[in-house]
Amino acid sequence: MKEDEMNIRRTAIAAAAVGLMSSIALAQTATMSPQEFATMAASSDLLEIRSSELAMQKSQTAAVQEFAQMMINDHTKASKDLMAAAQKDGVTVPAAMTEKHASQVEALNTTDNEAFDAAYIDAQVAAHQEALALMTSYAESGDAAALKAHAQKSAPIVQKHFEHAQQLDKAK
Repeated sequence: MKEDEMNIRRTAIAAAAVGLMSSIALAQTATMSPQEFATMAASSDLLEIRSSELAMQKSQTAAVQEFAQMMINDHTKASKDLMAAAQKDGVTVPAAMTEKHASQVEALNTTDNEAFDAAYIDAQVAAHQEALALMTSYAESGDAAALKAHAQKSAPIVQKHFEHAQQLDKAK
């Protein structure tokens, strides 16, 4: 029964990730407002921080814990940089995650410790793919100067995180 529960939770996390990626794909086809970008970027950073805090508690793997600590450090800095850029552009950064991101963190929170690393890594690959699409899209077509510069600066960092998460995924 435990294996069935583990598979159900992984499926739920994957489904949430697919839903998030479709939101980004939709955002890329339309012009994204500065407020929409700030909301999505802030929620993405919070997802990374909160899910990685869970990884620091639940993971038994050094490589996963090292990655999680890097996510906490890098996305905390990115959040501060986003807030500064948003302020320059007169945009409000929400303090809470979107419902989709919050449900993804909750799914990870209810994952038992044995299944956690695989679920966390799957979520990280999907989240960084989404974040990379968001940053790249806004870096190319954003119309708020400070937020666009933030996206341009953040995209290569998110790309490195995505590649690192993919390496962890291959190693599991």
